[in-house]
Amino acid sequence: MPRLTKTIEYLFYLFVFLLPWQTRLIWQEADLNGAVWEYGRFSLYGTELLLWLILFLYGIWLIFGRRLKKISAAEFFSRLKNPAHLVYWLLAAFLFLAGFSILWALDWQLAYLRWLTLIEAGALMSLILVFNFSLKKIALAWVAAASVQSVFAVSQFFFQYTFANKWLGLAEHLPAAFGSIVLETQSERWLRSYGSLPHPNILAGFLVISLLFLFWLAYLAKTRGQRIFVLTGLLTIAPALFFTFSRSAWLALAAGLLFLYFWLEKIKERHFKPVFLKMVFLTALIFIILAALLWPLVLTRLRGQERLEDASISQRLAYTEQALTLIKSDWLLGQGLGNYTLAVYQKINSAWPGYDYQPVHNLYLLVLAELGIFGAALLGLILFLLLNFLNRVSSLEKIVGFLCLFAVLFISLFDHYFWTLYFGVMVFWLVLGLSLKQLRGEAE
Repeated sequence: MPRLTKTIEYLFYLFVFLLPWQTRLIWQEADLNGAVWEYGRFSLYGTELLLWLILFLYGIWLIFGRRLKKISAAEFFSRLKNPAHLVYWLLAAFLFLAGFSILWALDWQLAYLRWLTLIEAGALMSLILVFNFSLKKIALAWVAAASVQSVFAVSQFFFQYTFANKWLGLAEHLPAAFGSIVLETQSERWLRSYGSLPHPNILAGFLVISLLFLFWLAYLAKTRGQRIFVLTGLLTIAPALFFTFSRSAWLALAAGLLFLYFWLEKIKERHFKPVFLKMVFLTALIFIILAALLWPLVLTRLRGQERLEDASISQRLAYTEQALTLIKSDWLLGQGLGNYTLAVYQKINSAWPGYDYQPVHNLYLLVLAELGIFGAALLGLILFLLLNFLNRVSSLEKIVGFLCLFAVLFISLFDHYFWTLYFGVMVFWLVLGLSLKQLRGEAE
């Protein structure tokens, strides 16, 4: 079935490339107190249809290719000695537990739809583990997608405008418009770059992962054309990341590159280190030049003392207090998957407009609030095992998935979209799949 194999492979690369585009059909609207409640909407994304097609073909490939084999209980438990297999089945248990929370969720339909998104993501991870995808082609598709997003993002910042287009999943954004994510100085409002995504921070997270992939592609680059591709990608993506003004993403990139530097020192990698340092220097130079040109905006973002920055910090603290209140009230089982904002509405304050009901900006607290102590403990165990197995990784190709996962986990300390939004969930589980695949190869 070579033709089917190739079809699945290149449809998957297309899925990675198109993933940032948020074209969707909102088939059930939701509002609270007369205002849009995003976390209660039921949507079908364009890339979701593509994923269904890929998974359907994958099922045919498994069944007719006779790749499904029965194994004994003894063989199953023997396989758990492989850390990748152990983590895989713990993730399956986590998905089961998340689905079980539908039984006590405040709104079972909301929990069920969020669970289906997790099942899709879990199937995507399984596909990555079983199928022989090229990591290099995945990285190229990701960087190509990020480059397109970056050109769009840079133009958004310079023109201070994002046009609306329902077919591309774009909403209009202007600096003066209510709801637009902006930086505010004493005299001006500046629109932050969105790309095609619903928030600058989400674009920033995607770009951080693309830059980490780009560093790995720099290691592989041997020809002049390949080096030009890497350099062009860096000169395109780094400014776009700057124009998002996402502090968590900036920190995640710095932490990821610092982690990579110490790992290169540990394995005594001498061939790539000069290239790595040149790329770090160029990235830092781009940030320094742009920061010098836009220093008032950078200072506003770093100090956090202007009106909007102060309000943002106060909101995040309020969200954390709400999360702790909900955790204390239902610490054992939680509020149910996807029911966090509804729980805030029903149990804490029912007077706010719908758009003010936001998840706590910390993925780990959010999981604890929605799935209770058992769900949070299981997720914690999975992440602990993954990070603990890092000492087995001995090559740069094997570390790149973990590097991207590290960035996701770091950003998740300050944001929620890798748990609450379709795009973020797909990215999280895609990166999980790459990490597990590299771990499995290292263990074998």
